Amino acid sequence: MVTIRREYPTFAVDDLDAARRFYSDTLGLRVTALDEGMGLVLRLDSGSQLFVYPKEDHEPASFTVLHLAVDDVDQVVDELTGKGVKFVRYEGFDQDDKGIARGFMDGGDGAWITDPAGNVIGFADGAEMPGKLDQA
Repeated sequence: MVTIRREYPTFAVDDLDAARRFYSDTLGLRVTALDEGMGLVLRLDSGSQLFVYPKEDHEPASFTVLHLAVDDVDQVVDELTGKGVKFVRYEGFDQDDKGIARGFMDGGDGAWITDPAGNVIGFADGAEMPGKLDQA
């Protein structure tokens, strides 16, 4: 059996400086740059950390690489829209004028953006989402 001490999710970007500005200045995350351009560590309020590494031939995934549980998707959308962030719209999803899918995850709402590298970041405020994941 494999013994896992902790998780360390990772994803790539094509421009570390742009990623650092976006995750720090736009999303307000604590970001630490590693020496010699090795990557960035994103620290979430939950205590989780993510590693973002540079990849010259990076191609964004066709799926959400990071989903963040928030208290209020409307508040997040309003704040980020005020910073000039555009929200992604998907065919087949019933999204309102703000780009929010109502009742998306366990009765909560969801919305998506892309980072400067084209990685999709989702926000959800469904009350049960984290609990369901913990029970899986």
